[in-house]
Amino acid sequence: MFLALAVLTIITVRYVRNDRVVQMTGAVWLVFNVLHLIYHMQHLHMYETSDQVLNVIALSSLVVLSLVLLVPSLPGRRDDTR
Repeated sequence: MFLALAVLTIITVRYVRNDRVVQMTGAVWLVFNVLHLIYHMQHLHMYETSDQVLNVIALSSLVVLSLVLLVPSLPGRRDDTR
């Protein structure tokens, strides 16, 4: 799964001007990151306090970054399908 996400991300870097590709990648990463966050939130008891805080911050940040990819690009930027 991580290799598939890496391949998708590499393809997206190539087609970064295509809003649909970027948003699709954001949606895929969002699904993964939300499920990953939920899993770790249920298992925080395994970590020390500092690790708990860092886990929540890091994994929540990844959810936010995934959401950013869902935002359409600025007006005037062309939708390049090449």
